[in-house]
Amino acid sequence: MPRPDTTQEPGVFASLSHQLLDAFGTLAADQLVLPPDGVTAVVLAYNEALRFPHFLDHYRTLGVRHFIVVDNASDDGTGALLKGQADVSVIETHKPYRDYKSVWRQLLCDRYLQERWVIFPDVDELLVYPGWSDLSINDLTRYLETSGYQALFTPMVDMYPDGPLNNLSYQPGERFLDCCPWFDGDGYRYNPLKGSHGKRYKTPARHVFGGARERLFHQQAKRPRNALDRWLLGSVFSLQAKASDTAFGRKLDHLLFKLVKNALPSPAAVQSKIPLLKWQTGTCFSGGVHGIDREVSAAPDWGVLLHFKYLDDFKSKVAEAINRKQHTDNAGHYLDYNFQIENLMDKGLRSSVSRRFKGVETLIDCGLMRETPALRNWISRLR
Repeated sequence: MPRPDTTQEPGVFASLSHQLLDAFGTLAADQLVLPPDGVTAVVLAYNEALRFPHFLDHYRTLGVRHFIVVDNASDDGTGALLKGQADVSVIETHKPYRDYKSVWRQLLCDRYLQERWVIFPDVDELLVYPGWSDLSINDLTRYLETSGYQALFTPMVDMYPDGPLNNLSYQPGERFLDCCPWFDGDGYRYNPLKGSHGKRYKTPARHVFGGARERLFHQQAKRPRNALDRWLLGSVFSLQAKASDTAFGRKLDHLLFKLVKNALPSPAAVQSKIPLLKWQTGTCFSGGVHGIDREVSAAPDWGVLLHFKYLDDFKSKVAEAINRKQHTDNAGHYLDYNFQIENLMDKGLRSSVSRRFKGVETLIDCGLMRETPALRNWISRLR
C-alpha cells in the first residue's frame, strides 16, 4: 500500500516531521501507512488491554477503516494485544500525556488526515447515533458532508451496572452494554462554558453537564437554587434548548448563564465532545476533544458517547490515575472519585433517575440524542 500523499510544501513537511519526532520521541509517528479513504480513529491509550477487544469490535462494526493508537507506555499487555492487527497502527511513546494529548492528535491529523473524517474516541467510549446499528459511520459522514456539516456533537453518557461494582467480573471481548446497561436519564443541562476557555474554543457554543458524574461527585454550589435558576435550567439551558448561531445570541446566552452559574456545582465536569470531525489543518482541541479553537459547522443531529468507566477495574484505574497525575488539574477529578470509591464498589450507581439502555430511542426520549427529519429521511432512503 503506498504511503499517503501530502499537499504540504516540502519545507513545511520537513518541519512537521521534526515536530512529530519531538512530540512522540520516535520516528514511527512519521512512518505510518494508512488506507487512502474511510474513517480513521485516532486513539490515545494507557493500560487498556481489558477494553480494547470490544472497543475494536464496536468501531469495526461501525465501519471504521483504520486505528492509529498512541500507546503511552502501557505495561498491561496493550501493546502485545494490538501488535500485528492489520487495521491498527501503534505509536509507542513515553512522553507525558498531560503535556502532549492535544498535540499528538493535531500533529497526526495534520500529517495524514487533512480533509478526511476522523473519530477521536477514548477506549472506554462507544459512539452511537441515530440509525445505529443499521447506519454505518461512512453513511453517517456522507450525510454530514452532503448536508454541509463538518462535525458531530455528542453528550457523554456514563453507563453503569445494576448493582455494586464489586459484583462485576468483566472479561475482555464481552459487550460493555451487557455489563453496564444503565444510565442517568435526567439531571443534565446544556450551557456555555464560563471564562476565557469558552471564548477561546469556538465549537461547540454550548456543552452538556450533569448526569451520573455530577450526581455522584460534584454537588456543591455557592448558593441554593432559586425560582429564576430553576426556570433558566428548565428552559434556556435544558437539553432541548437550541444553541444560538449568532454573535448576539451567544453573548445573551453568556449573560443569562451568569445569573445561574453560582447555583451550579463547581467544579463542573464537561459531559460532551466533538469526537467526529472532518479534519482541517491546524485545528486545535482544548486538551481533550471537548472543544475546538475555531468555528466548525456541527450537525443539529447529536450522537452519544456511551462511557464505560465503571467496570470492576474502576478502583485500580482511579488509583493509577492519581499516581500518574497525567489528567487535568493533577488528576483532581480522580481524587473526587477516590473520595466515593468504596461506596460505589459496595453499593453501585443506580438511583431513581436510572434508565436502562434499550437502543438509541431511549437516548432520544431523554433528549441526550437528537435526530432531525433530514437524517431520518436519509436513513429511510438507505434501507
